[in-house]
Amino acid sequence: MVYRLVSEDTIEEKVVALQVRKRQLFDSVVGESAALGAPLTADDIRGLLEPD
Repeated sequence: MVYRLVSEDTIEEKVVALQVRKRQLFDSVVGESAALGAPLTADDIRGLLEPD
């Protein structure tokens, strides 16, 4: 098990919070609990992000 200590009111604390939000967003879009019926695959997301 790994413990990570992050000081309060620092840039590092904000970065860790952003990582958590991004992980939750990714899980809600791609994860098993996606509300779209069928979760998006990595290829689906790449297709959305690639320029035409």
